[in-house]
Amino acid sequence: MYILSSFLASAAIVSAQGLAGNDCPFPACPPFEGAQSTYNNGTISATPEAFSIVGAPLQAVHASVERAPTGFAVDPSLNIYLTYPRNTGPTPINVVIATNFTGEIPWPNPEVQNCTSSQNASTCFINVQNVVLDPQDPEHIMWVVDSGIPPLAETATPYGAKVMAFNLTDNGTLIRSYPIPPALYYDGMNANDVRINNSIGTSGFAFITDESESGSLIAIDLDSGSAIRRLFNTSVVKADPGYVGSYNGEPVYSWNGTQKMFTQTGSDGIALQSGNVYWGVLASRRFYYIPQSILTNFSASDQEVLDAVVFPGELGSEQAGFTADDKGVVYMMASEQNAIYQVQTQQQYVTDEVNGNPPGGEGPVANENYQVKTLVRNALIQHADSAALWDGYLYFCTNQLELSPTFQYNNVDARKGPWYSYRVFVGAGPAV
Repeated sequence: MYILSSFLASAAIVSAQGLAGNDCPFPACPPFEGAQSTYNNGTISATPEAFSIVGAPLQAVHASVERAPTGFAVDPSLNIYLTYPRNTGPTPINVVIATNFTGEIPWPNPEVQNCTSSQNASTCFINVQNVVLDPQDPEHIMWVVDSGIPPLAETATPYGAKVMAFNLTDNGTLIRSYPIPPALYYDGMNANDVRINNSIGTSGFAFITDESESGSLIAIDLDSGSAIRRLFNTSVVKADPGYVGSYNGEPVYSWNGTQKMFTQTGSDGIALQSGNVYWGVLASRRFYYIPQSILTNFSASDQEVLDAVVFPGELGSEQAGFTADDKGVVYMMASEQNAIYQVQTQQQYVTDEVNGNPPGGEGPVANENYQVKTLVRNALIQHADSAALWDGYLYFCTNQLELSPTFQYNNVDARKGPWYSYRVFVGAGPAV
């Protein structure tokens, strides 16, 4: 396993204060090897100097050589985990752990990577999208979300859509699988990302975004295994009609050969913060939140759930993954802006006067006072997708999604590897 902290024995130790103070320039800072050159970003020769940089310098932590990742996690020992989805075709390995800057091996083992006819679909990988640490027991438990949709298929395999809990310290043993009932697969349900809160209910809940055209949020009771699908086909989880995004200055459409279409991807990124579930709609510039308590109330009516959704305003970019820290911040991967955005949700950490409300104070930030800010903007951020927090840093992978065949005229693959994962200092840990 790629235990990055082991590099500290042979490399100069760089203090968090020094890194935050920009004393460590890109491309490499101990204990990370870093990219070979700022001119080798694996895509369009983008460099940090391609436009004005906002925020701290990036540190490269891994290079995905053969394919583009979507999921990313880092554990307390600084092992890096990535997922290589099968949305556009087969991949031999679905989830890996890094062994060095470019090396990877299957995780938790080779046998689970590709479901066979002899395996129970709830116990093996079909199309894993992301991996996330358990918020209460990050040293021992890793969660996996699998859409269950085989390559080039439109519907999940029965019991293949699921979240799975693995034991990190027992050779990746499967603790339990939570299949989403096939009765919820209607209209192409596509489980995309997951967050866990195991401090509510009897054993906690899993919250999942469904990025299908209809969109929805899914809640799973981690005690009973029962699940419910909410907000299905409502405007708060669906793409903007006729949505056209932008990437590196170019308008982005979806293409089927020379047939132009509009991107329909719905609810995508998700984070848990301040008692709420936050999510973004990928083919839009919108994000929302809803109290976790209403999503875990399986007796609430669909209208009651919809009425509880809060729209704090657009955030100024199409976005992919979300994550949250222990100081009230929700981070959003702002793909249109080669950036990562952040929004503070707790008034005590607010530093600006907004709408006559002074900085500081108590309680949650009123939704009308949400102020989205840029954490970091850099030409090297070529579609940041999934992100994770540990040891004061925000880690994230990039995958050049808008250069992939789905979004290119005549379905040309304009991506160019390697695809780098980075970290940037934020001075906070993961939300708990």
